[in-house]
Amino acid sequence: MIQGAPGAGKTALLDVLTTQAKSNGWEVAEIAIEDLYTPASMAQSLGEAYFLNSEFALKAGVTFIEGQVVGHVAGHATPQKILKRLAPETGLILVLDEAQRLYKIPDDSERHTVASSTLEMIHNGKLGKPVILLTAGLGTSETAYGSLGISRFVSKCRVPLGSLSYESTCDVIRDFLVDKGGVNPPPPKWIETIAGQTHGWSQHIVSYADPAANYLASHQTSTDKGLDIVLQQGRAEQIEYYERRAHDIDEELRVTLTRAIKDVPIDGTTTRTVIIDGIKQSGLNEEDADNLFTRALDQGIIDHQKRGRYGIPIPSFHTWLLDEYA
Repeated sequence: MIQGAPGAGKTALLDVLTTQAKSNGWEVAEIAIEDLYTPASMAQSLGEAYFLNSEFALKAGVTFIEGQVVGHVAGHATPQKILKRLAPETGLILVLDEAQRLYKIPDDSERHTVASSTLEMIHNGKLGKPVILLTAGLGTSETAYGSLGISRFVSKCRVPLGSLSYESTCDVIRDFLVDKGGVNPPPPKWIETIAGQTHGWSQHIVSYADPAANYLASHQTSTDKGLDIVLQQGRAEQIEYYERRAHDIDEELRVTLTRAIKDVPIDGTTTRTVIIDGIKQSGLNEEDADNLFTRALDQGIIDHQKRGRYGIPIPSFHTWLLDEYA
């Protein structure tokens, strides 16, 4: 399980790992949350069509559309049976991104029961074949798995992603400027200046390093004016990223949320109660305050961090909120 804030590089890491797995003989299938409780969806993700047998379908009121049924897997089986049948003996890696959404499966539903059983079978190696679940999500992902009965993640199976070191940040920027910008050696001033704007976050590194590489590829010269142009482009992309993270929260609620966390130090944490109480000071009732907190958590603005505390995981995002809304 890979956990980290938005833009930390989770999806990119999944891509690298699955590429390596394929080169070592594993088959890889990207699955969605509904695959865990829907046999037809699981079958399709594993590359085989699925339909109910005709008698069962008629009883269930299923309408078949001509031309869309091209194969048959296992009648009205379960996702577990689909996995047992279709997983190759050589090994299968199931890739599930955005795992924090698992908590949206209703606790009292049949889907919850089936999803729990599917995960339990994978988790405890009961499929009779080598099957690995490679999953990534926000900081609430482990809690989401816990809601489905998967509470044991040994330390070597947890990969927390945060910011890169300054040295690693510079290395990545240098690779952009050399490999894509075509400049070797790349200008040290550009590398150091860009690194100072990114706070080591993968998303921000790309926001600045990509336009820098494009500029150098086009102009083949590294002037201060060119660097200023790149910094403006990178900052614009950075702000657009912040807006996307907060897109579903109206301005008034952004103000309310920012005021609730304004006394939390940059890179610091606090408790859920402190944030909720701060939100309520703006006049929201308990339910609305809890809803705002949950939305901020779902969108990666707030992150569940160590020892059950919460904070804004990206320092520059924290600063932007304070500058814009405090």
